[in-house]
Parts: sequence; structure tokens; C-alpha cells
Amino acid sequence: MKKSFTLIEVIIAVALLSVVLLSLFQIRSNNIFILEKTDEKIKDKQYLSMVYDTKGYSKRNENIYLDRYFNIKDDDLRRKLKEIKIKVKDEILDLNVIKTDIYNIRIQEFETSYSIENKIIKNIYRFELSF
Repeated sequence: MKKSFTLIEVIIAVALLSVVLLSLFQIRSNNIFILEKTDEKIKDKQYLSMVYDTKGYSKRNENIYLDRYFNIKDDDLRRKLKEIKIKVKDEILDLNVIKTDIYNIRIQEFETSYSIENKIIKNIYRFELSF
């Protein structure tokens, strides 16, 4: 008598194999999605870092388009940067005055917000001392 697999054993083996393969494909798909999102965030952060400035408070509430902000001669790169709009907003957070016998110290706190279509928001805080 020959030994062989029964039909039920073959069906169970195929079912287990298909479940394992489907879960592997799902894991691969999720990993690709996470990598794409990470790359997109990195690019957005790099775009934001291109327009950071160290100027003082200037009451800005404007949109910056990267293709206008930089003089770029490459058409493909200019087309790509044309789609990117960065919103910049300056705001005074707090004003403190410390009075002494000799002089007054004035401390102002500022916040500058940089954002790309509400996907990424970067806040930079500064303070200014004056006597």
C-alpha cells in the first residue's frame, strides 16, 4: 500500500500557505506605504528648511512659492517647486518688562510658523532683549 496525502490534508496545506502569502504581501504593501510617507515628510521638511530665516519680527503673513523664491533655470525642477506653497506667519507671543533702578529690560517672544498645506508645521521661537 502506497502512502499519500489525503484531499483534506492538501486543502489545509494550500489554505495555510495562502494565508501566509497574503499576510506577507500585506506586510510588504504596508512597508512600501510607510516608506513613501517617510520620503514625502523628509522632502517637505527639506522644502521648509529652504525658507527659514533669522530676520527679526516683521509681521509676515504670506505665502512663499519656492519657484519664485529661488532663481532656478532648470525647467523640471522649477515645475516641481511651483506646486509647493509655504505659508509663513509671524506672531508676538509675549512681552515682559523687568524694571530695575538703572534700566528697564524688555523681553519680547516671537513665533514664526512655517507650514506646507497643513501637512507639516514647523514653529521657530525667538526672543529679543532690549534695554
